[in-house]
Amino acid sequence: MTDVRGLADGTLVHTTDTGRIYKMVGGAPVWQATCNDNICSGTPRPTTQGVINAGPATPRNASSAVDQRGRVYIFVGGSPIWQDSCAAPVTCGTPVKISDWSIDARDHMNQVPADGSLVQAKDGSTDLPVAMTLGGALVRFANPQEVIDVGQGTDWASRVVAISAVSYNRIGFIPTDGTLVQGTSGGASTAVAMYLGGAKIPFANPQEVIDAGYGAGWASKVRAIPSRHFNTLPTVPADGTLLQGSNGSTPVAAMIGLGRVNFGSPQEVIDAGFGTDWGSKVRAIPARVFNSLPTQIMDGTRIKNGALTAQAVVVGGAKMPFTSLEELNGSGYGDRPVWTIPTRTWDALPTKIADGTRIKNAGSSAQAAIIGGAKVPFTSIDELIAAGYGNRPLQVVPTRVWDALPNDIGDGVRIGKAGDTDQAAVVGGAKMPFISMEELESAGYADDRLHILPARVWDALPGQIGDGTRIAKAGTTSEAAIIGGAKVEFHTMEELTASGYKDKPRQVIPVRVWDGLTAQIRDSTRIVKAGTTSEAAIVGGAKIEFHTMAELTASGYGDKPRQTIPIRVWDNLSEQIADGTRIVKAGTTSEAAIVGGAKIEFHTMAELTASGYGDKPRQTIPIRVWDNLNEQIADGTRIVKAGTTSEAAIVGGAKIEFHTMAELTASGYGDKPRQTIPIRVWDNLNEQIADGTRIMKAGTTSEAAIVGGAKIEFHTMAELTASGYGDKPRQTIPVRVWDTLSGQIADGTYVKSPDSASVWLINAGRRTAAQQSTNVQVIPARVLNAIPLS
Repeated sequence: MTDVRGLADGTLVHTTDTGRIYKMVGGAPVWQATCNDNICSGTPRPTTQGVINAGPATPRNASSAVDQRGRVYIFVGGSPIWQDSCAAPVTCGTPVKISDWSIDARDHMNQVPADGSLVQAKDGSTDLPVAMTLGGALVRFANPQEVIDVGQGTDWASRVVAISAVSYNRIGFIPTDGTLVQGTSGGASTAVAMYLGGAKIPFANPQEVIDAGYGAGWASKVRAIPSRHFNTLPTVPADGTLLQGSNGSTPVAAMIGLGRVNFGSPQEVIDAGFGTDWGSKVRAIPARVFNSLPTQIMDGTRIKNGALTAQAVVVGGAKMPFTSLEELNGSGYGDRPVWTIPTRTWDALPTKIADGTRIKNAGSSAQAAIIGGAKVPFTSIDELIAAGYGNRPLQVVPTRVWDALPNDIGDGVRIGKAGDTDQAAVVGGAKMPFISMEELESAGYADDRLHILPARVWDALPGQIGDGTRIAKAGTTSEAAIIGGAKVEFHTMEELTASGYKDKPRQVIPVRVWDGLTAQIRDSTRIVKAGTTSEAAIVGGAKIEFHTMAELTASGYGDKPRQTIPIRVWDNLSEQIADGTRIVKAGTTSEAAIVGGAKIEFHTMAELTASGYGDKPRQTIPIRVWDNLNEQIADGTRIVKAGTTSEAAIVGGAKIEFHTMAELTASGYGDKPRQTIPIRVWDNLNEQIADGTRIMKAGTTSEAAIVGGAKIEFHTMAELTASGYGDKPRQTIPVRVWDTLSGQIADGTYVKSPDSASVWLINAGRRTAAQQSTNVQVIPARVLNAIPLS
């Protein structure tokens, strides 16, 4: 026999030159180490070892085998996957009986599945996701398109191998270190990255991939995975991972407690438990990524001092040594893995537990927070949660350490958070923290005594400077008022006085705080124009003036404090309510959203909620303002149909739908905010682009105008300008939409060329001279001349 291909599964083959017995499994010859248990029953067919070696390397997908132990295997990517059950949908078929050794030695088999095989399992009544083998593990897909996007083709379903849920999960979901991947979705790709310790290590350019040891042919080793999965991968390798910057550009390091710990010598690596062969375990990564990895060992990590016996746990970023094994076990760390770090690193670790750490006394149920190096006990779980520590990890410390922590917290006018280095001044009723002593001194607080407040008192203080507060920028003459949470600067002392701040005390604040204050007055703020009786409300960032006190009161501003602003500031305030603002018509239940500058009314609360406005604050406006709001969504607005993924742009007053995200992006809407509108409004939007609209074909330089509903292309910029479109905004539309636009000008359209006063009426594709002075569309002479006379 000169070829084993085509032999039926279970066929025995005998190599006359090497004396081996092979059995066909999934089209591949598998060497049998024993003929016990009737494995070799039947008459083998003679052949040579060369024929065997030239045959298939591994069994085909979905073929099956059973060993002497009675274990049934289904082959996936050439690897035998042990099945705990052959219940549907798993199809074990008639497994070929082979020796235990054949499985254990992986003869004519892969140790782990080859990349690219598709599997699925059913866990009870739940279908587990279709998954692809990658680096000996599984990458799960969220939908059929993801399977297609990674290159499996539209016929991928025919290649999915059903396996048991236990075996599915046993394969695992963390590819081997060094596996190269790239996310893909909808034709767009992510950076190339490699798996390392379960994390992705992204490459910035091809040279980084080469430097990491993948060679000039690295591109052929990259496997596509869904971008969704790529983006969810962690960026910090698992503990115990050895790594180094490519080409020896950095020290060798290990990930310990999700922190990078550098080694200073080979002996340090050996002492850390990586063995004398540690060099073979080191993975090269770009120095850029190496240097970006965190160096802070995570709280709760149990560490050991080099070659010594001392052990500790990291708590609040600090080294907390144990004096005995009993203390270690009593604190609950006995079952945690021990990570050895160099003595040099051990000695450099801080010994002060960081502020904000939640701790528990190993000998009791008492809990506390570390604030400014002091232990601040909580008297109840409610107090703990109210202080923001409910979700923080709990670090248990020995009673000895607990008892040794300081308890005394001072107090004063200049305030600080108990046990913390934070300091603040109260300005406008708010806590204004200083980030440096220079800030504190420049704000004039250096000579004031520092008073430390308990954490719960500190935490209860507001952080927003109150409206009506007069503030000054430290080290300058700049002054301002806080109005609607915003900094409203005064350009002159006259402005300050006219706005009513002359007699108010000046509160000096740090330059950083001044610079960080918003200039946008908060919605619902009632403002007054200095020196006048004019009043308004801020709604969606805009100034909405009240014409009467009745309007003001009906809009809910009667009891709100009046904030006077300079005339200059008043005059410069926008009058356009921002998109996404939820508005209410005063004295009614009518509500709407501002979308593309237009009022989009909601007919029901269900419409409002579905459009995403249920949690937005309601801004009441006068009936007069409501009635005068535009109802035409502005061109260039990106809209979404509530409750769906449908998106469109408004172009020439019309809804231009995008069929794909690629269309949307190519048309320039990828970075524009999405404005959700009710289904009713979406369905009623016009789909005819208005005459006079300047349009552009996505991804090209082609431009045109809509005239009589038709696309009239410009061949030159001179034509476009002469036709009066030079100053009009360009509206980009998808290629698909552009290509389907009619070229026939509608009957009843009046047109003229730029170089003639003659007006023509279009009817049935022909033109007739007409007397018309309004609603005349200018088109290039070239286009006009091509229209036949009636």
